[in-house]
Amino acid sequence: MRSAIVCVDDEWGVLKSLGNQLKCSFSKGYDIELANGGEDALLLCAELTAEGKEIALIISDQRMQGMEGDVLLIRLHALYPKTLKIMLTGQADADSVGNVVNAAALYRYIRKPWDKIDLILTVTEALRRFQQEQQLAEQNDLLKKNNAKLKSSLSLLLATLEATADGILVLNNAGEIVSFNQKFINLLHLSDLNSAGRIDDFLDAILERLTETDAIRFQALFVQLNEEKHDFLQLISGNIVEYYLQPYQLEGEIVGGVLSF
Repeated sequence: MRSAIVCVDDEWGVLKSLGNQLKCSFSKGYDIELANGGEDALLLCAELTAEGKEIALIISDQRMQGMEGDVLLIRLHALYPKTLKIMLTGQADADSVGNVVNAAALYRYIRKPWDKIDLILTVTEALRRFQQEQQLAEQNDLLKKNNAKLKSSLSLLLATLEATADGILVLNNAGEIVSFNQKFINLLHLSDLNSAGRIDDFLDAILERLTETDAIRFQALFVQLNEEKHDFLQLISGNIVEYYLQPYQLEGEIVGGVLSF
């Protein structure tokens, strides 16, 4: 659905002129809506929102009967904080402009009578910024959804690792330890190192549990993840541990290995 540009002025001739100039430049991508005063603008924006139409930009005169532009833009900002706002002012009214800048995140103000080229360039830049912010918001939403899916998948993976009867040690394609389960900790009697901070320390602790010969053979596995392997390891305690190495692939490329004990 097309977004809208809302123009607000209590002088119909000025409002119509503003609308016509904007239609010439932006009607292909946006609906140009006119509101004859502050109350009319509030009703119009509510109707557009009810229709599911996004309001990209509001351009409002400052000096209007009933509700002045700064009051209107502040009220609209509370309702539509993502909408950009431009104020038209016939006088250098520093107080009202400053009020809107602070309370309504005013994008820019333009002096009346406005220069057409300046108006079109300002609106063009405002719409470009609105589109960029929309794209950023969409990307953030997508990132949050992907992160939630990844977190859910990781939780499922960890739960699966803990539920299996085997000890599991997961390596990446660089031969680095990325995950393991409690069963693996128990098999190699590593419970005192379960909270170890560095992976290198954890690997050293594993090798210390093995006989010297098997420690050398086991460490060699970390650079040989491209083929399946089945063998036995002897712990210094005298226990024998059986293991299987299964390379795992992603899109046809080996990205690591899973050792089950």
